[in-house]
Amino acid sequence: MVVKMNLKHVDELSGGRKRFRRRYPKSLVPVLGEAVFQVAMKAREGGALVSEWESLMKTYDRNVAKAERAAGVAGADDRLSPLELWREARRDAAAMLAAFKDDLTEDERRELLGDELERREADPVLYRAVVEPDAPEPKPTLLDAKNMYLQERLEGGTGRNNKNRLDRVCKRIEATLGPLNKLSLVDLTRDQARTLRDAMLSTRKADGTRLAPASVRRELDMIKAMVSLGIKEFGLQREADNPFIDLPISSKGVAPDVDSSKRDPLPKNVLLAMRDRMREKAQVPALGLIWRLLEGTGCRGAEVVGLRREDVVLDGLYPHINVAWHEDRRVKTKASIRSVPLVGDALVAAREALTLSEGEPMLFPKYARENGPDAASAALMKHLRTVTKNPRHVVYSLRHNMKDWLVLAGTSERVENRIMGHTVGGLGDRVYGGNDAKLKVAYEAMEKAIKGMP
Repeated sequence: MVVKMNLKHVDELSGGRKRFRRRYPKSLVPVLGEAVFQVAMKAREGGALVSEWESLMKTYDRNVAKAERAAGVAGADDRLSPLELWREARRDAAAMLAAFKDDLTEDERRELLGDELERREADPVLYRAVVEPDAPEPKPTLLDAKNMYLQERLEGGTGRNNKNRLDRVCKRIEATLGPLNKLSLVDLTRDQARTLRDAMLSTRKADGTRLAPASVRRELDMIKAMVSLGIKEFGLQREADNPFIDLPISSKGVAPDVDSSKRDPLPKNVLLAMRDRMREKAQVPALGLIWRLLEGTGCRGAEVVGLRREDVVLDGLYPHINVAWHEDRRVKTKASIRSVPLVGDALVAAREALTLSEGEPMLFPKYARENGPDAASAALMKHLRTVTKNPRHVVYSLRHNMKDWLVLAGTSERVENRIMGHTVGGLGDRVYGGNDAKLKVAYEAMEKAIKGMP
């Protein structure tokens, strides 16, 4: 049985086949000549299905943008960069020239077609692609860099975090410096970088507080990476400099932004109340099992929600889960790939989850979909908010609980980092030593740690 993935505009056909089907805006149907964009999909499940879906969504957007430009819709040109418009026009020109059925030379065809496009007052970019086929391409812009970053750095990833952060960051750029497709990579200046930095530092969040310098640094790091990638991939090393490199951010008078200042471990009464609620009120059994595994392992939400049945190892001396990279769940870092011991109630919950998911490849098939971890987290937060209104009490707080329990049990920092999926010290710690020995030490540490649980 395949994993159920609820992707927008995807229908399931007989035999497990998938079809992408999305209606075009009614106002553009006369231009497009059809009402629906419909494609039989090759992939049927997993990361390949998500990647194909993303590609078809982009194709749909390009078709709509092209039709809007043809219909003269205001702002239609903002969807594509000048470089994308030019390359698209070159493709369209080639197709139109190939449609000639006579023995005219290419120059004669271009002259005739150019006259016709001029008479019809057609798209000037298309006209130029016909009459000036060797004209130099427009310089790549920040919009090209963004698209390249999506393709090369975020392609195939699921969940909202990085992609939504990229969209948020790009909106900040546009609010301060203007449309991305008007900002050429070769013309970016240090003054623009400083202007953007200062605007971000003065930005206020929904609660009225300013963005923390650490948050601004993270967002500027993404911009820096995006610009660097664009410069490299478009071969602009001799023409462009990245003005975001070594851009200082003053944090004078601002308290350090540390993870512990945002979240607290859940106190005993909240933990006990959530256990009762998950047992008695959770309408989705898998949700209660996810909570118990999060509490008993200290794993990140996506690490538990994305588990396959094969990742749960209950035979042998040390039952554990393998947090591993696979097409339906991309782990955060290399250090995140690890074996986490199953002890106490976490072991019981893992057994129950295997029974509940029998016949499925994923341990939690209900959430084995695009944004599944986010959906599970949101559902758990609704339950948590019924027992605590403290904004520093969140699902992620369970990782802080586990860290506290490990510290109180006297666990060494090296073993603690291995269990939690944090970077382990030196090269020897990362490379040398057998997995069985590491698992044994981690299991014994976890046994001591859970004694501190209420």
